[in-house]
Amino acid sequence: MKNRLFFLLLGLFVALQMPLLTACDDDNDIDISPTQVPEEVMTAFQRMFPETRFAEWEKDKKNNLYKADFYSENREKEVCFSADGQWIYTQTDLFEQELPEAVLEYVKTNHPDRYIDDADYFETPAMN
Repeated sequence: MKNRLFFLLLGLFVALQMPLLTACDDDNDIDISPTQVPEEVMTAFQRMFPETRFAEWEKDKKNNLYKADFYSENREKEVCFSADGQWIYTQTDLFEQELPEAVLEYVKTNHPDRYIDDADYFETPAMN
């Protein structure tokens, strides 16, 4: 019951967050240099990730959003900001062994010919 509730809430949360998550869709992205990132965005990034010394930046030209791809705490991350420095989301790559046992067992049982290639954890302002 506890696992069922967890996945129901997770599914509901993802469904509600899709407009935000698709706002930073890769189809609209162009690579930019750090000097092209607005000061408000760079300040917000440095405040959130002060230990990060290198990031690859992209601009979502359709939605006027800025994304940084970088490593923090030995993990690949992506963070998205609005042009005025408002945090939209942070995506963190997960290791397969960090997934709940119920997820691993479901994939193993229902899709024995498949494997988990990528798993991500999304954080948004609504979660904090």
